[in-house]
Amino acid sequence: MKEFIVFYNVNSRGRNLTQDYIESLFRKHELSCKIFMTKSISELGEIIDQFTDTKKYIYCAIGGDGTISSLIDSLLNKGLVQPIVACLPSGSGSDFLRTFAIPQNIEKAMEHLKGDSVYLIDTALVSSEFRSKHFINVLNFGFLADTVELSEKLPKLFRRFRYPISFWVKLLPAKSSQMNLQTHNYEFSSHAFVVSICNGQFFGGGWNISPKSSLQDGLLNIQIFKVTKRKAMKLFFQAKKGLHLTDPDVLLKRSGNIKLLTTQSIEIDGDYFDKGPAEIFVKKHSIQLKI
Repeated sequence: MKEFIVFYNVNSRGRNLTQDYIESLFRKHELSCKIFMTKSISELGEIIDQFTDTKKYIYCAIGGDGTISSLIDSLLNKGLVQPIVACLPSGSGSDFLRTFAIPQNIEKAMEHLKGDSVYLIDTALVSSEFRSKHFINVLNFGFLADTVELSEKLPKLFRRFRYPISFWVKLLPAKSSQMNLQTHNYEFSSHAFVVSICNGQFFGGGWNISPKSSLQDGLLNIQIFKVTKRKAMKLFFQAKKGLHLTDPDVLLKRSGNIKLLTTQSIEIDGDYFDKGPAEIFVKKHSIQLKI
């Protein structure tokens, strides 16, 4: 039986968990583990350096999409080949797990850590002029990324409500802007409100933004919202149930290599990344997800 190396982000915007509580969960299910309570991304890399044998260890993130994305980024940056990664929800948004119908309740989600079932999945790497990072679920370019950028500047007092506050503050002055992007077989150069580049299917607290996404096909689903602010609001509400894709002003493309050629904000898995330009490419079957 492999041992779980468990990372809990104490700065998670969701439920506050103690080390004793986490240890009790793993004991209850008779799973061997080492628990690490982390405060920064740099700590992840330092801990992983001690546990690089993928034949002995499973790497488990407790938190939202940003936490598992940061763990995967650290594992792949260390050169680990197809590590087994698990995730338990506790963050403000655990949308990646929804693609696999894993419960949002941490105690119920523990069940999926048992057994030997794993699922080979793709990740993606986004690189701007000054930085790069892997992501697992969804990248947004434009308005939605602007809201995340603002949310990270709000005081900790607002941490559980920072996304909705930022959304409405940014919405007032928001408008479509010129966006340019290229794929291996497509070019877009026009005004758009937001571009969502999806590996997983859900984001934003359960919005089914990309119901046609597969995490095994080596491709990202690109949704270009070529709309005004007013129409974007209507489409965002339809996206809760995945009904927005029938609108002719939502352009859907697929590619494993994408270039964002303008300077809009970029967010990945709920965390602000950088401004464009940037390039994105898929790393096919780079992670084994514990399911």
